[in-house]
Amino acid sequence: MNYPILLFDLDQTLLDTDENAERALKKLTLPKDFSFTKEKLSYWHLFNAELWQKLEVGELSHETLLNTRFTHYFSQFGISVDGKKMREEYEPLFASEHQLIPGATKIVTELSKRGHRLYAISNGTKEKQYQQLEKSHLKSYFSDIFLSEDIGFQKPSKKFFQAVEKKIADYDPDLTMVIGDSLSADIQGAGNADLPSIWFNRKNVEWVPPFMPTYTVQHLEDILELV
Repeated sequence: MNYPILLFDLDQTLLDTDENAERALKKLTLPKDFSFTKEKLSYWHLFNAELWQKLEVGELSHETLLNTRFTHYFSQFGISVDGKKMREEYEPLFASEHQLIPGATKIVTELSKRGHRLYAISNGTKEKQYQQLEKSHLKSYFSDIFLSEDIGFQKPSKKFFQAVEKKIADYDPDLTMVIGDSLSADIQGAGNADLPSIWFNRKNVEWVPPFMPTYTVQHLEDILELV
């Protein structure tokens, strides 16, 4: 065992956040004559990802992102909505969905059997992350769950990882691995904290500098060979 301490991202690494979001969006009370087509869902994912990247670099707060994203999204279609009200309807729907990335349960089960200590690290909202982990039966595999909402800093900030380090018993950076799908949050965050990382590149997207993972995998089971 090279890395007994594993810091796992959640969204799009273990939780199939895109699928869960689509299911929740389709359950919303939508403006008249609007429906979520494939193209509109694709645009939602792109638009939403850009907002979270702004959060990562400190251009947006959690509250601003969550309270305004529906207003800005629907404005692209010439529709005016109450973003805060739509957020209040959407968040419980989103939290209730708990589809997983293929192989997620298998990988955390096997890693736990091998004696690794798993910790969740996420910029996602507390209510959503806890509910989805509970409903997907993944929560029990984690020794602790570290959320930016609780810590006060978000990935990729070095301060986020410094706060995590202080909360892990017998922490050793040489024995710790960061695992996640986001180059800008997880891989950059690992680099900021001088930690090795595994980039989970499920969709085989092109690598974008300057983010430099230690390893890259396309399937979760490939992690077993590296840790």
